[in-house]
Amino acid sequence: MLLQHRPIPGYWYANIVGQLVQVRAVLYSNALPSRIALEYLNGRRQYVDPAGWRYLDLALHSPGTERRGRARDL
Repeated sequence: MLLQHRPIPGYWYANIVGQLVQVRAVLYSNALPSRIALEYLNGRRQYVDPAGWRYLDLALHSPGTERRGRARDL
C-alpha cells in the first residue's frame, strides 16, 4: 500500500527515481482541488489533476517552509 501525501505548496517531494519536484500552487474549483502546479529542479513546470498527483507516487522530501524559516534565522 502506497502512502498518499497531500500536495502542499512550497513543499518538496521526490519521485521513485529520486527526482525532486516542488508544489508551486494548488488550484481549486468549487472548494475542491482541480489542478496542481509542479516545478522540477531544472525549471520545467507541469500541471496535473488530483488523479495525476496520485499517479506520480511522490514521497515527501522536506517542507519548504522549514527551509525558509532557517534562512531567516541566519
